[in-house]
Amino acid sequence: MMNYEQWEAICTRCGKCCYEKVDLGGGIIQYTDEPCVHLDTKTNLCKVYENRHEVEPDCISLTEHLVRTLTWLPEDCAYARYVRFQDAVAAVRQAEKRSTKGRKGRRRQPWPSEP
Repeated sequence: MMNYEQWEAICTRCGKCCYEKVDLGGGIIQYTDEPCVHLDTKTNLCKVYENRHEVEPDCISLTEHLVRTLTWLPEDCAYARYVRFQDAVAAVRQAEKRSTKGRKGRRRQPWPSEP
C-alpha cells in the first residue's frame, strides 16, 4: 500500500478533474469549460489545495478505491491509468495462480517431437 505522498506523486497536475461537471443522467457526465474558482488555470494547481475540503466542501480526495468507482475521470487521468494498470497486473497474477494451482508435483510432458 502506498502512502499519501506516493499517491499524490502519481497526479500529473493536468487539472481536468477540477473543471465543473454536469450530470446528464444515465451515467453520462459532461465536462464544462468552467474551472473550479480555486484552480489556477496557468499552473493547473489548486490555490487552496491543503484546505480545499474546508473551502470547497464539494471537492473530493481521489483515492484508489474512489478512482475505481468514478466514471467521470478522463481516460488519460494518471490516477485512472495507474489503477487500470494495477488491476491488470492483479488479474494476470490471479490467472497465473489459477493456472498453476493444480500443477504442483506434476511434471510437464515434453512437447511431441516433430515427424
